[in-house]
Amino acid sequence: MIWNMYVKEMKDVFRDRRTLLMVVFLPLILLSGLVFFYESLMSDDKEETYTVAIPHELSEEGKVFFSDMSNVELEVFAQPKDIVDEGEASVALLAEDGFFTSLGEEEMSGVTLYGDSMSQNVSYVMNMIESKFAQVEQSIVNSRLEEKNIDESILEAFTVERVEPSYNDENGDSLALISMLLPMVFSIAIASGSTSAAMDLFAGEKERKTMESLLMTPVDRNKILISKWLTISTIGAMTGILAVVLIIIETLFFTEKMKEAFSVNEGMTIVIITTLAMTLLFALFIAALLMLISIVAKTIKESQSYSTPVSLLTIAPMFFITSMGVKEFTFMDFILPFMNLYAILKQLLYGIIDITNIALTLGSTAIYILILFAIARVLFMKDRWVL
Repeated sequence: MIWNMYVKEMKDVFRDRRTLLMVVFLPLILLSGLVFFYESLMSDDKEETYTVAIPHELSEEGKVFFSDMSNVELEVFAQPKDIVDEGEASVALLAEDGFFTSLGEEEMSGVTLYGDSMSQNVSYVMNMIESKFAQVEQSIVNSRLEEKNIDESILEAFTVERVEPSYNDENGDSLALISMLLPMVFSIAIASGSTSAAMDLFAGEKERKTMESLLMTPVDRNKILISKWLTISTIGAMTGILAVVLIIIETLFFTEKMKEAFSVNEGMTIVIITTLAMTLLFALFIAALLMLISIVAKTIKESQSYSTPVSLLTIAPMFFITSMGVKEFTFMDFILPFMNLYAILKQLLYGIIDITNIALTLGSTAIYILILFAIARVLFMKDRWVL
């Protein structure tokens, strides 16, 4: 009986093609766009040229000084600052007449970079120019020390070397982005896929006055509840798996930097099994939570209002894990709902397989499912909540 009702509910859900398009496929397209957005952040666009405005008195020496920087184009203006304010140049380089010819002299020289550093492009250009000046400054200092027969190593009291852990020694930037993007896509996709079905199967039925006729049939309420819950879970799980597969395919075949984060290791079997188990449990968890909300709500509109915080909760953990190292997660991170999904997926992406953390994540999610389903069952058994 449960199987027959489950098949019937699945047919009803897939019959509403407009809802599937807006709630499932449109979010997948938008989430896919994040892959190419993050890829653009990681890729160095060496072909793009940035305009730097300089006054007339610095024109000849300045062009020679920056001749080796192909993506910086110097243009001469009478009022360089005004040109930057008008948006015709990224940065204005201001200095006294003869600045470039006096760089090697003993007296101190100064230069001013004028631009809006809040702009990513402007900040990038400023950093390039400052790096160029730092190289020249170091060369001048070394020449002065050599003239005075002083070993340049006297300026170094000690050296500092950074060494990354083995799980982060290569492709660190790619891993950081993927570990933030993949759990977010995963959770949003499952929630968006489940929301429409949950609202329609309970609040929608009450609003259309069809729930009463359904409850009058000789079918046990427990079977009705379970079949609807499994329908919502199936839609959510399908959407989540589709989203992750889509993101992985796009990353592997259409990106250069981000695909470096995916590498096959010895524990890949455990990673795949854990991910699939987490997909199933998280879909059941979200379905139970949305089902409970839909039972409480009287209309679809009211259910939409109540389910808004769920959408926010699927994104919230991203802001916490972004600044956390993969070894900084605590016991609470693996038992808190939503947060545990981000934490365990981040560790798995870094190749860290901790059976205890996996057990905590799966076990705690299973407990939350039982609690939510038990509450939903109690409410569904009372006419005041379902009629």
